[in-house]
Amino acid sequence: MRPSAKALVTTFLLVAVFAISFFFLYQRAREKRSAEPLILTPAVVNKPLPKADLVNVSGKLLDDERLRRGKVILVFTMPDCSPCDQENEFLKTVGTTRKDVTFFDIIPFGDKNQALKSAQSKYAFETFFDDGSMLSRSLQLYRVPLIVFVEDGIIKKTFLSATIEKQEQTEFEQWLRSL
Repeated sequence: MRPSAKALVTTFLLVAVFAISFFFLYQRAREKRSAEPLILTPAVVNKPLPKADLVNVSGKLLDDERLRRGKVILVFTMPDCSPCDQENEFLKTVGTTRKDVTFFDIIPFGDKNQALKSAQSKYAFETFFDDGSMLSRSLQLYRVPLIVFVEDGIIKKTFLSATIEKQEQTEFEQWLRSL
């Protein structure tokens, strides 16, 4: 084999090894990210709901007492999130089945004005923006969709994208009926 052909084969093999290694490292990192919790559930369940400044499209703050009285479901969502849209469509139907449970859509991050305007006609529930991301940071929330159930100001349960698949929807409906 000529020296230039040998160098070409060696270069090709090095590039192939690099590409395959990169692929496997990327896949491993992706699997690790998907296994990470969206919220540190053990750290927040059975703890009081942290203080939050939740603002609606008119700039009005949500009265903190409304979050701490009775049964409240916080649906963390984003207007440009397709899994959030799927979850929203499902929750539009089940959210009306329990008049004793209050649902709020919460946009945890992004551009406040743009996000609230985009969400105005999209969501079935009162929609608020987590101004300053106080609540999101306290819950260590980094991704959406996420549902947090609060009863009398205490976080009782979290659902991590739990209403997208049919089986998960059925389980959520059963859980909601059991409240």
